[in-house]
Amino acid sequence: MKNFVFSSKIFKGSRYGEGHPLNIDRVWPSLEILKIMNWVSDDQIIFNETATIEELTLFHDIDYLEALKKAEMSQNLSEIEKKKFKIGVGVNPIFKEVFSRPAAAAKSSMTAIQFLAENKANKILNFSGGTHHGRQSFASGFCFLNDCVLAILKAKKLNFKNILYIDIDAHHCDAVQDHFENDDTVNLISVHEQDKWPRTGKVNESAISNIMNIPVPQNFNDNEMLFVVDKLILPYAKNLNPDLVIVQAGTDCLEDDPQSNMILSNFAYWQSISKLKDISMKTLILGGGGYNPYITAKAWAGNWLVLNSKEKLLETTLSEECQNLLKSLSWKNSRVRNGIPKRWLDNWLDDKKSSFVRDEIKKLVDEVKKIKKL
Repeated sequence: MKNFVFSSKIFKGSRYGEGHPLNIDRVWPSLEILKIMNWVSDDQIIFNETATIEELTLFHDIDYLEALKKAEMSQNLSEIEKKKFKIGVGVNPIFKEVFSRPAAAAKSSMTAIQFLAENKANKILNFSGGTHHGRQSFASGFCFLNDCVLAILKAKKLNFKNILYIDIDAHHCDAVQDHFENDDTVNLISVHEQDKWPRTGKVNESAISNIMNIPVPQNFNDNEMLFVVDKLILPYAKNLNPDLVIVQAGTDCLEDDPQSNMILSNFAYWQSISKLKDISMKTLILGGGGYNPYITAKAWAGNWLVLNSKEKLLETTLSEECQNLLKSLSWKNSRVRNGIPKRWLDNWLDDKKSSFVRDEIKKLVDEVKKIKKL
């Protein structure tokens, strides 16, 4: 059975605006790399249109959706609307595709679930998904919609009975947890940096029947990530025996991302996803955070090989065409003031660093095990 990559053409050229962390290209370069490397065939790429307001009401309030659509059409809202819906304030700017872009990501995630339910595929990758902060009636944390919640709700509607959502983004999946807390058909696991915005996802919340929160300290490293996956997540997840796994695979957990203090290499990132994808026959891998366009495009492209169990292809150098694509990307950040670091361009795999599992990680794993009675 074929696996698929889902995306939307709207992402090429769509930006959040000057000075915003998402004023970068991530989605289309990830897909372009797959095409350059001949890692994906045309019939495995599905481009989706935008979801309709009616489809989005599966989770979001209609007055919020109408305000978001209005913001796109008029490129403005009244001050009252901005304050009420958090659109056009703080980190949630009004930009050209402020409705269409997140609606396209949501459509991809919901359609992916439909494909999995209808046995058209077993594994699907949606680079554009992973907007786990979006609230029912307001924007939050760069997220105007919540495709993660929409995908889970769609799965419930299509008779998936035992859904497992795993989030390895550096930021806790606050809106997903708030919506599905105590839902006995959905289990949530989140590995995130402790005390990082939105400052939710406390370890003691693992006492909630369907929640496992693993808030990790700064400088969380490769061996620690694999320790958490092998000793905690996999035994717990396999015991759940889910009929669907959704992985939010944000790359802000990687060392060269500016938005966290986690220090994972893409080797540990890919290894973790490789283990998680096999928990269930049906798997959807999403994007998420990721604010360094070069390492994010490489990581997400690599997820396609992971999904297809072809990780060996990542033990090579980048082709000249791939390097030129990455060099063409723009990023206004001090990390590239003197040019793009060679290590981001030469090889797929980051340099492996020796690291050890700190006692505080072992204690954290033991604490979660005790709470979950494992």
